[in-house]
Parts: sequence; structure tokens; C-alpha cells
Amino acid sequence: MPLIEERHRVLNESGIVLLEKFGGSFLTCVKMSEKSAQKLLRLVLENFPSYRDEAVFE
Repeated sequence: MPLIEERHRVLNESGIVLLEKFGGSFLTCVKMSEKSAQKLLRLVLENFPSYRDEAVFE
């Protein structure tokens, strides 16, 4: 399976964030967004480092 180690790392990281900041449930994160896609996106980007898709283009 391609990138299995990276996938494993991301799942562990996401699980830790969910446990520490959202009571172990992504539903809590969704509820905190108050029905706003923009707020949900901000919550995900601020709290889940692996979802910050950044790159340097030269």
C-alpha cells in the first residue's frame, strides 16, 4: 500500500487531536463550527496539522 507509514502517522495524529481537543469525536468539531463551513475549515486547519496542504512552488 503506497505511503502506509505516512497514513499511519496521520491517523495517529488525528486521533490524538480528537482526544485532546474534541472529546474524542469529530462530531464535536462539527458542532463547534456552528453550521458554518468556513468555521469548520478553520477548525480543521488550525487543529489538524496534516490537513494543512502547503507547498513551495518555484
